[in-house]
Amino acid sequence: MYTRFSLSLVAIAFLVKFFAIINTNFDLFGDEAQYWIWSQNLNFGYYSKPPLLAWVIGSFTFLFGGSFEMLKIIPISTYVLSSYVIYLISLELYNNKKLAILSGGTFYLLPAVSVSSFLISTDVILILFWSLSLLFLIKIRKNPKIINFFLLGIFLGLSFLAKYAAIYFLISMVVLLFLDETIKKIIFKKFFYFALFLGTAIIVLSPNIIWNIKNNWITLGHTSDNASLNKINFNLFQGGEFILSQGLMIGPLLFIFFLVTMKKIKFDFKTKFLLSFSLPILLIVLGESILVRANANWAAVALVSLSIFFTNHIYILSKKILLANNIINFSICVVLFFFISNSSSFKIFNRINGISSFATMLVEKNMKDIDFLVVEDRLLFSNLRYILSDSQKKIYTSHDPNKKITSSFHLSDPLPPTFNKDFIFLGNIDEINYLIEKNQIKKIEKIKVIFKKNEIEIYEVNF
Repeated sequence: MYTRFSLSLVAIAFLVKFFAIINTNFDLFGDEAQYWIWSQNLNFGYYSKPPLLAWVIGSFTFLFGGSFEMLKIIPISTYVLSSYVIYLISLELYNNKKLAILSGGTFYLLPAVSVSSFLISTDVILILFWSLSLLFLIKIRKNPKIINFFLLGIFLGLSFLAKYAAIYFLISMVVLLFLDETIKKIIFKKFFYFALFLGTAIIVLSPNIIWNIKNNWITLGHTSDNASLNKINFNLFQGGEFILSQGLMIGPLLFIFFLVTMKKIKFDFKTKFLLSFSLPILLIVLGESILVRANANWAAVALVSLSIFFTNHIYILSKKILLANNIINFSICVVLFFFISNSSSFKIFNRINGISSFATMLVEKNMKDIDFLVVEDRLLFSNLRYILSDSQKKIYTSHDPNKKITSSFHLSDPLPPTFNKDFIFLGNIDEINYLIEKNQIKKIEKIKVIFKKNEIEIYEVNF
């Protein structure tokens, strides 16, 4: 009963998500549009991210086209695959098919997964290959064949190509070595196999490593800047916010019931394994949230092991609580995608609302006789490049070549200092002072839009 009902909730949740994306009037978020742009020019690396997501989008759009609906199917369908892998992990650990089905279903219904299902992000791809890496690490402990080490290397390498947060896997492996004698003995006994695993992972990652070397490690530099460890500002309140966000991401009932019953945890291998691949990550990101800042999704991979662990723990104590949790999380999913389907005016959706209509207005009103558009803001640049991809308009971003690069488009689409054709400019006019010549700059208007906090200033620049 419990497994069939949970699978029914998963199937309905998938259909609800699909229905919402084909009915909504929302636009892509700026980062999503940026990933699409990258996918049109495939490379071994990009300014702020490794390349796997762009490769996935490029392959998907080559087969099915690059419409909004097709792009949004990527996260929805990828999470189905991840949930199946989580089913396999649970089956390997607990040898209980009903529990394994509930583990996969519970993961797919997590509020974190529901939110992430509407966003094309590196986390979506990372979670899939992270989960596969966990699966083959368990297989190695049960059966240390060379093929399992080889496949672990491939999947971990792909995890790194998705997002550098895959480094947490290696940190968690070190923790596991201290907690589990069996895996430690296997690694020492099969050291050649272990070396093969590491070598395979490095080979898979090597194109991105070479790209970074050729580009002065620009992606790692951006990742370091994003961590902002040079801006320490001790704040316990931010740590509390992070803990609360993780509880909400995994589901309020699941989280609260686990806290109430955590004294009943049995510290066997299964518990040690799952906690090794969740607690260290959560503690690292919690520390960063207290010292600097941290987004809730920075510990996203921890939710894979944590959800399996919570599901098993609560399955033993109360299947009814687990069922109630899945019903609540399913309801959260339905409500969220109901708002998406109806293009809700709630503030949380502001950043993906009204961009297409703005682009249409801009072209029809301000660019009838002008073929060039220059956009200062990275996210707006990405959105307009995607929306206007079928038009003849050429879009640049402003960047003084003497200043620091802070966007991938400063590398790929900068407005040259010698540019001398009329264009429309969106942004702070001081950002094009580096142009060698410009005869006239006319401010056309200042527009308040829903998708940006600040008004957009529109200028016509003539030569």
